[in-house]
Amino acid sequence: MSNVQTATEISPASRALVQMRGDGAELPGSALPWLAKVREDALQRFGQSGLPTPKLEDWKYTDLKALNGAAFARPEGVKAASELAAQLDADYRLVFVNGHLSPEHSSLDGLPKGLALLPLSEALATMPEILEPLMATDGGVMGDLNAAYIDEGAVIVAEGALSSIAIEYHMTGDGGDMAHVHPRNIVLMRPGANVTLIERHSGAAKASYFANHVTLIQLEDGAALNHVKLFADPAKAFNTSLTNVTVGRDACYRSALVGVGAQLLRNEIRIQLAAPGAEAHLAGAYLARATQHSDHTTRIDHLAPHTTSRQIFRGALDGKSRAVFQGNIVVAEGADGADGRLANNTLLLSEGCEIASKPQLEIYAEDVKCAHGSTVGELDEDAMFYLRSRGIPEIEARALLVEGFLSEVFDGLDEIAGVAGLVEKVSEWLADGGSAK
Repeated sequence: MSNVQTATEISPASRALVQMRGDGAELPGSALPWLAKVREDALQRFGQSGLPTPKLEDWKYTDLKALNGAAFARPEGVKAASELAAQLDADYRLVFVNGHLSPEHSSLDGLPKGLALLPLSEALATMPEILEPLMATDGGVMGDLNAAYIDEGAVIVAEGALSSIAIEYHMTGDGGDMAHVHPRNIVLMRPGANVTLIERHSGAAKASYFANHVTLIQLEDGAALNHVKLFADPAKAFNTSLTNVTVGRDACYRSALVGVGAQLLRNEIRIQLAAPGAEAHLAGAYLARATQHSDHTTRIDHLAPHTTSRQIFRGALDGKSRAVFQGNIVVAEGADGADGRLANNTLLLSEGCEIASKPQLEIYAEDVKCAHGSTVGELDEDAMFYLRSRGIPEIEARALLVEGFLSEVFDGLDEIAGVAGLVEKVSEWLADGGSAK
């Protein structure tokens, strides 16, 4: 099955998204000729391919056909967001409501020397020469759709050892038209920089929206980034998120994430270990109930010798939910000494749920250490009996076992800002029956 999609007629949702593009005058950086070309080229490609379908290998298990009947609309701007969860515990933050910067929720006071943190629209006006080479990064079909719009997003340029930064995306709404937003974020870590980035996706309980995020991250030599992500979108939301990371010599990208929300979540991570000593570590937990669909697709390319990657994902599914895990490690020719490991383990808590798990290795080099594994099972009956025999109610016993199973993903990450919040979200999901808040 090919990763190139051709179609004589794109889907109704795809046509609606193309037709709404307009002249782009309301988008950040509209006056920049090079950005206008990036947008028009992306729109042309998207207009030919449309939204991805299961005919694409990478989308074999995730179908966006539910968007075909959507009444798409562009959000009007920042609205009151009283339902926003407590602010993330970080030194500095940018908050976007309905795709627009919300100054009242953001905090940029006292930025240290060596840290630029600003909305994309401002960065395009003040540092276009830095952003231009990063904007045209290939992001596939969803990247093209994002590039055609390129809504507001965050830009981070960091030097030196710095503190934590929070970025939050929140959507309001009452369940009417389906708003669609396409935030683009750029993170540039200069040599030796060290930052923790905490990212949260949320929305009002009745909000209906399609959020298509793209985050481009570049770690130069010796840089380190801890990237903590929480996907907690409401039940009517569609969230497709692409994170594209390039890791330089002796640099390290570390990701910890939890996905608990949305009608459909597609979290895609692409990492290029581009120089010797580059490392990537991914730890993720996904939970789904009712008819939720949760897709976590990763690809790590070892492009240089003596690079290291680790991926561990665990999930818990209930009701009639469906999950997808596609993890791929590719060791290129000449990337001798590469060390890559991945594992996906899933608990099925009811008879109606389903997991499609596809770990993959592609090795074109010698003297490598690579392994992958996947398990699917139910709760341990002996462990359940042990807890029940000591007077613990069945629901509580199940929650304890699931929480213990999932929380192991984050072992060794306790000191990273924001990780404790991920573990708390798992506990909350188990306690409240799975509703995303």
